[in-house]
Amino acid sequence: MKIIKSRIFKILVILFIVGILLGVISYLLLGSNNSSIINYFSLINNGKFDYFNSLINSIIYNYKYAFIIWMIGIIFFLGVLIPIIIVFRGISLGFMVTCIIYTFGLKGVLIALIMLFPCVLVNEFIYLLLSYYSINFSYKSINAIRYNKSINLRSFVKNYFLIFLIFILVLTLSSLFEIYISSNIIKFVV
Repeated sequence: MKIIKSRIFKILVILFIVGILLGVISYLLLGSNNSSIINYFSLINNGKFDYFNSLINSIIYNYKYAFIIWMIGIIFFLGVLIPIIIVFRGISLGFMVTCIIYTFGLKGVLIALIMLFPCVLVNEFIYLLLSYYSINFSYKSINAIRYNKSINLRSFVKNYFLIFLIFILVLTLSSLFEIYISSNIIKFVV
C-alpha cells in the first residue's frame, strides 16, 4: 500500500508510538484512581452493562475524533494540529492499557489484548489513515494556492468526503464489535 510506505504516514505512526510511551510513563509517574475501570468491568461481569448507551457513547467518541481530523484537513492551515491529536490518541491508549494491566495484574494483559484486538487497533489505524488524508488534502490545497495551480475542487472534496464516509462506516462496525462482542468475551475473563 502506497500510503503506508509514505513518509507522512511513517511520521504519524512514530508520533503515535511516542504517545503510547508517554501514556505508559504518565501512568507510572502519576498513578490513577482505578475505580472507574473496576466499575466498568464489574458492570460487564454482573450483567448490568448498558449495551445501547455504551454503543451510542462509543460511536459519538469515535465520530468526534474522525470529524475533528477531517475538518482540520478542510481548514488546511490547521493541519499542524493533526500530529498533536495523534500523540494524544497514543497517550490515551498507553495510559488505558497500563491502567488495566496494573489493576488486574496478569489477567489484565489478557483483558487489554481483548480490548485492543481488533477494535482499538482498527480505530487507531483509521485515525492514522484519516490523518494522512487530511494532511495530504491540506498540503495539496496549500500548494494549489501558493503556486496558483488550478485543481478540480469539487472532485477533490468529493473524494475526501467519500474517504471520510468509508472510515465512519468502519468506525461504526468497530463500535458494534467492541460493545457487543468484546464486552461479552471480557465477561469470561473477569
